[in-house]
Amino acid sequence: MWQTLRSLYIWVGIAVMTSAMYVVGLPMFLLTMPFDPQRRIGHWYATTWGRLVMKLNNRWSFDVIGQERIPQDRPMVVVSNHQGMGDIMMAYCMNLHFKWISKASNFYVPCMGWFMYHAGYIPLRRGEKTSILKCMARSRHYLDHGVSVLFFPEGTRSRDGQVKDFKVGAFKLALEAGVDILPLGITGTANALPKDTWKFSDEPTAMRMLVGDVISTKGMTDKDLPKLIEAVRQSVISLKRDLEGRAFAPAKQHKVRATA
Repeated sequence: MWQTLRSLYIWVGIAVMTSAMYVVGLPMFLLTMPFDPQRRIGHWYATTWGRLVMKLNNRWSFDVIGQERIPQDRPMVVVSNHQGMGDIMMAYCMNLHFKWISKASNFYVPCMGWFMYHAGYIPLRRGEKTSILKCMARSRHYLDHGVSVLFFPEGTRSRDGQVKDFKVGAFKLALEAGVDILPLGITGTANALPKDTWKFSDEPTAMRMLVGDVISTKGMTDKDLPKLIEAVRQSVISLKRDLEGRAFAPAKQHKVRATA
């Protein structure tokens, strides 16, 4: 019963807060969007929203480790494993302006999806060639204008926690745009909201992200794609295992750390 009541509280809190923030933010979006082609203000507002959502559940704690490894002088293709809905919330804790790719249907969700549109995030209809081409073109546009793009190249959430094979799109884009790749490893987010249920876990859940070292694509061509994909995938797996093997002190709720 307590899990049900807690989950209802969180969902209602998300709905109320999202609606209120959208109403408050809409005039700002409308006034600034013509002068903000990179949608930095929209992303900042979405980041604020995401961090507030994570504060609704006192069973959650989160850490981002290795912030100092994030270059601030150039755009990158950012690549992460995908475990749950908390992954993007963890990404919002990074000190980085980025766009991310999401199912097109999410953009129709009242207020939340409209947030995503104003923040300049990128819709994708899986399996539709035209949508994929538009998605890649939009991603390339952002990279060419100095904005990083975040991919979950597994394509969907992993049910067993294992890092699945990566799809080629993010890596082909990195080569074509001539940008480097920033790998991320995430743990704990699968337990925040288990797949195929609306109920949040009632157990204390520590969500953590570890930022890896940048992987250069300099001098690579399409012939190097298989090698590049596997190198990045192994880096993500290694980061995830590193987190799983660390002995952490009990994390304080909502604390974001920048440690090696």
